Amino acid sequence: MPKLDPCDTDSLAERIQRALPDTKVVKSFVTQEQTTVVDPAAVGGGDHTMFVAGDHADAKQQADELLRSYGWSDILDLGPLVCARGMEMYAHMHSAIGFGLGHRFGGAFGIKVVR
Repeated sequence: MPKLDPCDTDSLAERIQRALPDTKVVKSFVTQEQTTVVDPAAVGGGDHTMFVAGDHADAKQQADELLRSYGWSDILDLGPLVCARGMEMYAHMHSAIGFGLGHRFGGAFGIKVVR
């Protein structure tokens, strides 16, 4: 399983934002394996959820447009950049699901938030 650092009280996204205060940081893409990020239809016809978090609405809109250009239709805005902590901590669950599906590491699958 991956080791998380930072965990609980900070995130890599927040660290990047502090290091580059004039940059509009948006966290996304991290909850899927790489090939599914750019081709969501490759798994379950694309019927899964992608998450975004950030402190700047215009930057999140650009991330949303990029995701839609890849084929994402279910994009859930989690709120401010502090919510990146949850996405980063999801790495453990992502690995566990992959192992449960018989993948050595990762593997193509999606998560759907049912509303």
